[in-house]
Amino acid sequence: MLVDTHAHLYWESYYEDLDAVIQRSIDSGVTTIINVGVDVKLSKKAAEQTKEKLRKVNGLSSYSTIGIHPHESVKYPDDVSIHKDIEELEKVYQSLPDQIVAVGECGLDYFFSHIDPEYLPYFAPFLKEPLKDRESWHEKLTPDVIEKLKDSQRRLFQAQIDLAKRLDLPLIVHCRDDRSQNPENSEAWDEILNMVGNHPTILHCYSGLPKTTQKVLASPTLLFSFGGTITYSKNEYLREAVKLIPLDRIVLETDCPFLPPQSIRGQRNEPSAVLEIAKLITDLKGVSLDEVARQTTQNAKQILRIK
Repeated sequence: MLVDTHAHLYWESYYEDLDAVIQRSIDSGVTTIINVGVDVKLSKKAAEQTKEKLRKVNGLSSYSTIGIHPHESVKYPDDVSIHKDIEELEKVYQSLPDQIVAVGECGLDYFFSHIDPEYLPYFAPFLKEPLKDRESWHEKLTPDVIEKLKDSQRRLFQAQIDLAKRLDLPLIVHCRDDRSQNPENSEAWDEILNMVGNHPTILHCYSGLPKTTQKVLASPTLLFSFGGTITYSKNEYLREAVKLIPLDRIVLETDCPFLPPQSIRGQRNEPSAVLEIAKLITDLKGVSLDEVARQTTQNAKQILRIK
């Protein structure tokens, strides 16, 4: 039995064949799926889909989460707007307290050079003049603007940390540094670790450098979550991290429909791909697939407090 600790099965790309996706998941031994929210609307959608669809599938255990992705921070110009949506997330939790098992996906993403066009209209408060098109964005990424964007993410993330503490739920954290100019940059990871402290946390799609890995290892309440990115040829440093990290600190994920493993790169990802991740970890650590499945499942169940 395997657990996908991070899926987004409410995404539009699953509308036509979700039943087949779920069956492939079960057939591959992935029998527990965590349906992760990324904003208020999609946290509600994840909760509804999990309750009305996923929890009615024989052979599948499913849960959901509530959270606001750091990319969404540009939609929150002040603390009042943050507080309003944190209250909305809490209402979702209170409606399904036995199903909702974590706060997230939340965190910090400091890779600002890639901006989805849908977010462009929200950048006006951060800029001295209107943003006319995507191409002009890079010209306006001054140090002052970048710091404003980072501060917005910090405030949104801190509000969700506070929510997790209030609800006694673990965090599922997204973290991404901009290493385009400095391959050793760990600013976002350093801030994440400082902000979460010893609160139980799953470090989604772990991408920390060796120095960050050592810091995380020193905090036993934090778990490393690995998905398709460990199969990419450029990420040898992550495969080395897998070898180093004790199996009792690892959980598995897909982040589907995103980040498919190398074998299906460029295609839609789905929960069944957890099996491929588990097999790679088996090879990297020199243990059996049964041991990887048993221990990572135990880890996920313990931090998320699921059956």
